[in-house]
Amino acid sequence: MLLLLLVIKSSFAQKQDSIPYSGIYINAQDFKTGKLAYIMNCDLTTGKIRLNHFLCKGYIDVVNGDKKVRLTKDSIYGYKDCKQNDFRFYKECDHEYQIEENKTIVIYIADVPVVPSSGKAIQLVPHYYFSVSLESEIIPLTIKNLKRAFPDNQKFHDKLDTEISSEKDLVSYDGVHKMYKVNYLIDK
Repeated sequence: MLLLLLVIKSSFAQKQDSIPYSGIYINAQDFKTGKLAYIMNCDLTTGKIRLNHFLCKGYIDVVNGDKKVRLTKDSIYGYKDCKQNDFRFYKECDHEYQIEENKTIVIYIADVPVVPSSGKAIQLVPHYYFSVSLESEIIPLTIKNLKRAFPDNQKFHDKLDTEISSEKDLVSYDGVHKMYKVNYLIDK
């Protein structure tokens, strides 16, 4: 009987530890340390983060049960969703940047609306961006912008010139080193 109780207790503890949570990062330091505010259990349907993209509203609503908190996007850093993806708010009020990698260069991805040449419906196309720190400006991930961001790192410039044949190579993932190639090149 005691063994059965231990097994049940152990499996319950493991299940609780694996429960996904979402919440808000108040600042970059909170993101760096994984500290969430307004935490919500993703297994419950009572909580959600409303991004309010419609009409480009500059605030989000955090709803948890019968409580609702409104936060301006420019007063918080970002959020973690229930899929455990991290996002940063930056300037535009109608979208956010998903943080793909936080190394020497912070890599982001964001869906950008594009009208295809056929003129049909607008499509969302992923574009890559970067910043030199968690708090700095987010700019498109291009060779030219990387060289501007690191003007005194000639070794990095040379690696970009010799090892990157196109802009698409910047977003390739180095499975051996478990990082984006551009971060491997700057740290190499």
